[in-house]
Amino acid sequence: MKTRNITTTVLIGFVFLQGIQSKTKVSLQQAFQKKMITAKSICNGGLEINYSVSSLIKDSLYIVIPAGWRFNSDAGKNDYQDILVTREEILTLKPKETKKFNIRGYCCEATKGGPIKGAPYTLGKLADSSLVSLARYLNLHPYDNNSEQYSVWAISDKKETANITANNDSASTHLRNFVSTIKGEPLPWYTLLKRASITSNGSVNDNPIRFNATFNYSIPKTCYSYCYLMDEKGNKVSAIVGLWLYPENSKYNANFNVASLKKGDYKLILENDEDTLFEREFKI
Repeated sequence: MKTRNITTTVLIGFVFLQGIQSKTKVSLQQAFQKKMITAKSICNGGLEINYSVSSLIKDSLYIVIPAGWRFNSDAGKNDYQDILVTREEILTLKPKETKKFNIRGYCCEATKGGPIKGAPYTLGKLADSSLVSLARYLNLHPYDNNSEQYSVWAISDKKETANITANNDSASTHLRNFVSTIKGEPLPWYTLLKRASITSNGSVNDNPIRFNATFNYSIPKTCYSYCYLMDEKGNKVSAIVGLWLYPENSKYNANFNVASLKKGDYKLILENDEDTLFEREFKI
């Protein structure tokens, strides 16, 4: 009899432990479709969502928010930027539990105002295929925040792929390549470092900082050269860099501070006293 009681106790304990450890793993989309959860999305201010999730089932939940999930502004006339999640997020819930999660992402509507605290958002859905591809890439290959934000804007807002750069640009080269491939365009011949900022009223400003380009030139004899930037009105708008050039060399690196320049079309020009050796347009 004692043996039977012990066996019964062990069996009950095993079943109890199984119940504690059992967990249903689903994507966020599946959790909504199967009515396992309800949720509410409110902005914490900036690009962070306060996501309140309530479990409706008697099992623990392990919910995956995939990279590429997009939260859309739901504030009516006061429309704010949508937020793109670029890192996979895991939400864990006990049976029937309500829990809050802070989920960060990037702006994917640069022309709209920055989200304010308390602004309502939709529960989210997968973004279009191009943004999902980028988000999955960033999930596996993290970069600095500024480079990642401009990579999102390069696709969502068709901003220049050349803006995907950093002070140490070697790391950003692969990201520019990836975005250029998604957009079906050539790799930009220059980089233009910008810094994004949001004003007190929510407007987004992207401030130019530094232009950089390395290009080839060809000359028959040694000469003294002049390199500068010119605006669309023909005005020289940068310092003029003077440098001796030699026939045995073929590469030139142009690096200019552009913090004072306004948005518009510009040209990079390299010339000597006789000829224009290089001339090409770019945008700020």
